[in-house]
Amino acid sequence: MPYENEHDTAKLLRECDAGIKMGITSLEDVIPKTADPQLEKILKQGRQEHIRLRAETERQLNQLKDKGKSPTAMAKSMSSLKTQLTMKSGHDTDAARLVTKGCEKGIGSLNKYLDKYHYADEKSKHLTNELIAAEQQLVSELDTFRK
Repeated sequence: MPYENEHDTAKLLRECDAGIKMGITSLEDVIPKTADPQLEKILKQGRQEHIRLRAETERQLNQLKDKGKSPTAMAKSMSSLKTQLTMKSGHDTDAARLVTKGCEKGIGSLNKYLDKYHYADEKSKHLTNELIAAEQQLVSELDTFRK
């Protein structure tokens, strides 16, 4: 079981790493296109929380001597294109909906990975749950801007 534990821990952390990197990039793409100062503040706080969680993910990966995982080039390109097309109109409602969809996709993926890598250690599971909570918090804070 020790091998399965370390294997699942590394896999779970890699998925968190890739998702966090994708989230940070998406937030950085959207923030300059927002007009409402309150929305910008919420998005910047979300980005800061993702940066904090990325540092913790990297710390745990380093303990395993693992380099982590980046989002695929295709995923990054598709995300960037979707952001550009969605934000062409420049509406804050579009920005809030775009970020919300990304968060919801991330939450779904993270829950799937928690189930898939059930032998992962408690620290990595806790980190994954922190990331899920951060995504849920961001979705909640964006609620008024999606209407």
